[in-house]
Amino acid sequence: MGRTLLFLVILLVVVTVFALSNLSTVTVNFWQVTVYSGPLALVIVGAGVIGALLTYLGSLGHHFRLARQIRTLEGRVRAHEPLDPHPSASSLVTAPPPSNPLEETRRLP
Repeated sequence: MGRTLLFLVILLVVVTVFALSNLSTVTVNFWQVTVYSGPLALVIVGAGVIGALLTYLGSLGHHFRLARQIRTLEGRVRAHEPLDPHPSASSLVTAPPPSNPLEETRRLP
């Protein structure tokens, strides 16, 4: 938490210094139509934010496909699990103990 807060404060300071050093006014045109007229810093930061949003939106299809694949695989795992993961002691079948433990012991060559 502390590192994240420190990173955000440093980022805020860098963006503030950037904005204060780029106060010149620019005009952004799209097909001969003025879209924006204002400080250069806002144009650059806005372009970065729009680029990040477009990248995120472009990756949503991949995220949904992975989530669906995870759900499918979890369902397949659940289908192979025993129905009663914690059987009661009475339902367990145990082998009888050996009659003579020394006879059951094998010697190594």
